[in-house]
Amino acid sequence: MTSEPHHELALLYAWRGGDRRAGDELMRAYYPQVLGFFRLRAPEVADDLTQRTFLACTEGRDRVAGSSFRGYVFGAARKLLYKHLDSTQRDTRLADFRAGQPQSLLTPSRVVALRQEHWLLLRALERLPLEQQVLLGLHYVHGLLVREIGEAMDVPVSTVTTRLARARQALKDQVDTLKAPTRVREALAADLDTWTRSLGPLAAHVPAAR
Repeated sequence: MTSEPHHELALLYAWRGGDRRAGDELMRAYYPQVLGFFRLRAPEVADDLTQRTFLACTEGRDRVAGSSFRGYVFGAARKLLYKHLDSTQRDTRLADFRAGQPQSLLTPSRVVALRQEHWLLLRALERLPLEQQVLLGLHYVHGLLVREIGEAMDVPVSTVTTRLARARQALKDQVDTLKAPTRVREALAADLDTWTRSLGPLAAHVPAAR
């Protein structure tokens, strides 16, 4: 029996060849995940960037270098995110993305959906360099395996492991330094992994930015 990753790549090649049913199957499986990826970072254009991500996947004619469609589609999403940020922020000097889109999730109309721990976590995340934000998001929020992250970011697995450890420590350091009620900081620090993973459902259900 064909393994799931190979089956999904077969669907991609069929989609490129004009099989709309293959495309529908991939879209049902991955559209919400990719949309959540963009909603945490560029919510005002999340729908557009998501559609462009899948368009880029279908327009490509090269064989996928990795072994999974998930790594491939998030790699395409990552490139489009960077291109979007470069085009909209190239005149700024915010290399670490401090004017980043996580703040857009914290508008008054959405505050009711957030716990204080989420506030603190998003504030800590937005202080990290963009590459670390994306890395943590891919692993914790979107559930990619280390191998799939390597495919998405075009780096070896050993590099992903090292960078993940550094990014997680950097996030913890930011949580420790930001002003917040002690009980909130302690709750977040006690289970940082679970709180970070909880951003996935949050991003999936938050309304698109107006």
